[in-house]
Amino acid sequence: MRARPGTLERRVTMNDPLRSKLNLILTALVAFGVGLGITARFDLTPPGVAQAHNPPLRLASFSPSANGSGSQILPMEGFAEIAEQITPAVVTIYVDRDIPQHGRQRLPEPLDQFQPEVPPTVRGSGSGFIISEDGYIVTNNHVVEGATRITVELYDRRRFDNVRLVGRDPTTDIALLKLDSDGLAAAALGTSDGSRVGEWVLAVGSPGFTAGPSPLTMTVTAGIISAKGRNISIIEENSAIEDFIQTDAAINPGNSGGPLINARGEVIGVNAAIASRSGTYEGYGFAVPIDLAREVIEDLVEYGQVRRALLGVQIQAVDAPIATDYGLDRPMGAQVLVVEDGMAAGRAGIEVGNIIVAIDGQQVESVNDLQRKIRRHEPGETVRVDVVEYNRDRRTVSVTLEEAEAIQTASAEPEVSNGEMNPLGITVEEISGDARRALDLPGDLDGVVVSEIKPYGQFLRRWRRVGRSENPVIVSVNRSDVSSVRDYTDAIDEAEPGDVISLLVYDPGRRETLPVSVQLPSTPR
Repeated sequence: MRARPGTLERRVTMNDPLRSKLNLILTALVAFGVGLGITARFDLTPPGVAQAHNPPLRLASFSPSANGSGSQILPMEGFAEIAEQITPAVVTIYVDRDIPQHGRQRLPEPLDQFQPEVPPTVRGSGSGFIISEDGYIVTNNHVVEGATRITVELYDRRRFDNVRLVGRDPTTDIALLKLDSDGLAAAALGTSDGSRVGEWVLAVGSPGFTAGPSPLTMTVTAGIISAKGRNISIIEENSAIEDFIQTDAAINPGNSGGPLINARGEVIGVNAAIASRSGTYEGYGFAVPIDLAREVIEDLVEYGQVRRALLGVQIQAVDAPIATDYGLDRPMGAQVLVVEDGMAAGRAGIEVGNIIVAIDGQQVESVNDLQRKIRRHEPGETVRVDVVEYNRDRRTVSVTLEEAEAIQTASAEPEVSNGEMNPLGITVEEISGDARRALDLPGDLDGVVVSEIKPYGQFLRRWRRVGRSENPVIVSVNRSDVSSVRDYTDAIDEAEPGDVISLLVYDPGRRETLPVSVQLPSTPR
């Protein structure tokens, strides 16, 4: 049967609207897909409720590799292997000390029966570590100082009574003990000179004091080297050498004498002290460098005492005002405060006020650095010492070092505030006949006598470090002679805030003329 004319045409006509709708939908889908791709490509999608406000976390991955010092990135298991290696060499040291009875007050009879009895001795404890299989043990001097009996307990609980004290050195806080035994586990000694700030370290100790039902023995704490060459003025001895390694590995009472270990399991220090306002750990621990301790140990073994080469001077750190006064580019070196009579430095021509800036051509950075360079030499050796004089001239002298009694190193300057209007904080007067007789001044000495030193003043901050007399005589200001109060006032008035005033001051107590560098406040007062 044939279709009637016009039927197909009507079907096509009737499907046109549907076809148009389908084309429109298809076109919209394609456009949406293209747009979505573009926005994803250029991160143009606006934030929605479920989208985080922070960008995604991207972690950088890396493979552990050795650094310049040979240590490696901390492994996943931490320091377990190193701790297992070192702990058998760490010991607990128990000491008995006598208690002085001479100052104790007794109650009259019959009340004395109620007075509690004081034991004749007291027991303390600390840590140490074995450095040789035949029983040499390193600890701190302050752990065994004054001990009448020393007992050592090993990691395996063996005890040794009446341990022999080979020797001790108060100036470095190092002591050496000896056990009568063989085949002991010994710690490997590294080098502290090669250690770097930021390296991982372990502080290991065995305190021995009671902390609960049983004594507290092995402890291991981790941290990093925070600084090197620290002088914290805790060793109260003449010629004290403080060159501490600072660490934030926890060092607490009882850990003194234990080893400070690097990430290779080597001893680089002897735990010695903490800096704390509360008496407990606050993140500042200090250890004697093993290189210094090794020098002491070798002398104690060979000679029974420490043999130390000395220049024969008392010194202080060079700060910014002193460096400016002497024309140095920056603070460095060590300034001579006292030249010991008959000692090596005096015979070589080193004078009070000189700044020692080099030893054998090697620059001296600080007091600790000077001590470090000198102690590398033996008594009797000759070294070349470069000094900068008060007139800013530089010269080199040859000094033959000698072994002598310990000398005192100047301690750090205390912090004080400045609260007076006088820029130096002193009052000066003409040298009268009465003042010359009272102070026993030389007849040819010109200058102005200091009649008052005000507390918290700029002059006091400097003078208390070097002087003895309360009435010194200022003989020179900024390298110009002073013979009257007017001379002194005119010289001081020429200075600007922040300037360094260079003084030469005669000390009647020491009968010496000393350089004193005083920096004025940065703003007028």
